[in-house]
Amino acid sequence: MRGADAAPQFVQRRTQEGVAVLTMAGPDGNRLGPELIAALARAFSAAWQDDGVRAVVLTARGPDFCAGAFADLPPPSPDPPQVPEGIAALADLCAKIAASPKPLVCALHGRVTSGGLALALAAQALVGDARATMHFPEPRLGRLPPGGGALRLAWRLGAEAALHLLNAPAPLSVEDPAIAPLSHLAPREGLLPAAQAFALHLARHREDIPAPYAGLEDAPAYRAALRVARAGTPRALPAHRQHESALLDVLEAAQLLPPDQALGFDLVHTQDAALTPSARAYAHLSQATRRALVTPESRATNMLSARNSPLLAALTPALAAQLVPGLLRDGVEVTLIDQSRDALAETLEAVAQEHLAMVRDGRMTQAASEQDWQRLSGRLSLDPAHPPALALASTAHLAWLGAGLPEGVEMVHWLEDGAAPQQAVSLRPAPARRARLCEIIVQEAAPALSVQRASRLAMRLKLTPLRMFERSALAQLRAAAARAEQEIQTAGAEPPLPPERMALLATINTGARLLREGVSLRPSDIDLTMVLGAGWPQWRGGPMAEGDMIGMLVLRHELRRAAAWNAELWTPDALFEELIQRGKRFSDLN
Repeated sequence: MRGADAAPQFVQRRTQEGVAVLTMAGPDGNRLGPELIAALARAFSAAWQDDGVRAVVLTARGPDFCAGAFADLPPPSPDPPQVPEGIAALADLCAKIAASPKPLVCALHGRVTSGGLALALAAQALVGDARATMHFPEPRLGRLPPGGGALRLAWRLGAEAALHLLNAPAPLSVEDPAIAPLSHLAPREGLLPAAQAFALHLARHREDIPAPYAGLEDAPAYRAALRVARAGTPRALPAHRQHESALLDVLEAAQLLPPDQALGFDLVHTQDAALTPSARAYAHLSQATRRALVTPESRATNMLSARNSPLLAALTPALAAQLVPGLLRDGVEVTLIDQSRDALAETLEAVAQEHLAMVRDGRMTQAASEQDWQRLSGRLSLDPAHPPALALASTAHLAWLGAGLPEGVEMVHWLEDGAAPQQAVSLRPAPARRARLCEIIVQEAAPALSVQRASRLAMRLKLTPLRMFERSALAQLRAAAARAEQEIQTAGAEPPLPPERMALLATINTGARLLREGVSLRPSDIDLTMVLGAGWPQWRGGPMAEGDMIGMLVLRHELRRAAAWNAELWTPDALFEELIQRGKRFSDLN
């Protein structure tokens, strides 16, 4: 539904003791898209015009007030960019909320992100559950916060605290000292009653409404924080970082311009940032990360059944020290197993030494270490009375552990140093010092639940899981890029295209083959593979996204030119002809 018809569906209202409680029930975790914005605008207008309403409380259904940014940008392509309609609509809604004729209190829980945080900052007051978090992801996605969020943050807290939140790589707790003044804390069970009571109090005592511009009171401190931020920003920023300078300009406008002019200035910069190719590339990768969790196995199983499963692990000491502490911290019960008492003791000692190092370095408290250690045990043989839900083994332990596992217990192979998959499901982390990617390599007829459990295990290790069929996509993509570079370096003549273009074409062509052969599920998975596993610049979006920017016809033409050098590497894959005949792009396969 859109416009007027969206209000009953996305925003629900009840009035109690003169307080209109508006509950967001929007799609996808209450992300602020055009339909939800329109529904909120109508609901607020109705509440403000109701003589029986003295104050308004805005809350949300579900685990989050607002789970994240709304996906309002199309994938990378040669098409001219358009300003997303929701940017101006949200800015207008936030302006109306800030000018509310009746006290408006937001009751915050879970994630309070992007447009949801902009709404909250526009309200007269915030009441938050202590477990709530705040985050503007936009500065890390090549954009500016929507709804005048950066301005209102600076108006309330000052430049230094605003920059602390705006530059935060992850959500901040509402109890973080820098942003704690934003909200009044309430117990989760009593969050809504506390917000209603506070809204009524403000209706009776308007002098207690928090000052909306308290952050501007210390003008020298405000200017000093901006000077420090500008000093840390390069004078000549590349195109994909121009939004960083624009954000500082907006914070400066918060102090120098009248509020209405500052909001207009912010809106122009927010819209401009959304039109850049890098913003579309970042948005593409953000959507690709969420899309990667949708696999044939996830459709066939309930992810809840893959959670909180005890893990049996047969690992080398070095691998156990690398993997087990993170699993314990995430609440996983781990049993280490080995045939040799000495080898088991060595493996347990390796985990203990890693825990000691984490405590010593301040990465973990002693109490947390002791708590985690309660979830770890060691065995020399399987316990028939308590079979594990999942077994994880490095290559050296596969044979003996597999022979002793009870029927129905699946074993996942942790691939090291280029080892070939030997199980129905294997985990292959990207070969990097701090891996961010883990390929889930699935063989024919692999049990769906085992694939889901392996994916869940990767996420608990803070790795992005990408499902591949039968073999690694990353290994082949990296090999193609390396081979292209070698061909160029050893050739006795100039290549038909610039070397960087030749390498890009080889990678895209290999990606097309992996898609046609079913190794990768979708082009965006290949983009994630290269960004997280091979260091491809995020602001470029990945090789397949770059291919869409070039266009299928141009790609085929350039590949044919490059094929004169090496037909095996650069001859256009059959997928190009199919896409051209159907008038499609790689993004259409996502």
